[in-house]
Amino acid sequence: MTTAPVSQEHPLRRWRRENRASLDDTAALTGLSAGTLSKVERGQCGLRPTTKLIVARRLGVSVRHLFPVDEVSA
Repeated sequence: MTTAPVSQEHPLRRWRRENRASLDDTAALTGLSAGTLSKVERGQCGLRPTTKLIVARRLGVSVRHLFPVDEVSA
């Protein structure tokens, strides 16, 4: 099994690793399924902006801490 270097891992996965939280632990905290969280971490699905906000609030961090934010150009 190959794993991405720590610097390239999804920020949500990094949060779980740093907090020693399993997918099931994180699912219980966020209200999302472990399967959905796994897909998000692997880049196989995304979350709506409001769901990202809910997840971040329930984990006690900013949205930017967990999810890449696209730059907005004027």
